[in-house]
Amino acid sequence: MTNIDWNDFDSHALSGVAEALDAAGVDLSPPDCPSEQPGAPGPVEVDAVLVAEGLGLDPAQVPAMVADRRIATLCERGVGEDAGLFRFTFYFGKQRFRLVTDDRGRPAAAGSGPA
Repeated sequence: MTNIDWNDFDSHALSGVAEALDAAGVDLSPPDCPSEQPGAPGPVEVDAVLVAEGLGLDPAQVPAMVADRRIATLCERGVGEDAGLFRFTFYFGKQRFRLVTDDRGRPAAAGSGPA
């Protein structure tokens, strides 16, 4: 399994991402993800294979594509009944893939968490 530390908050500045997020009504203020919270658990790691499958890419290339910002990411922390869940949105070209995970990066059970 190839894990990626999703701490790519600068991706909002990529061409088209800010506009897409704004059109979707997503708040562009600094995200509230684990690595940004003092005393919070470490960063959530997501299996690159899941992202590759969601975007139709080679899993071996995903970490480098995140590192050089070809894949932009957005992390949202669940609150209330969704506390403990994280929704990741991955942008590659005109594609978008969303994944809801627990705080260890494991996909959340179907029907739980934000859609």
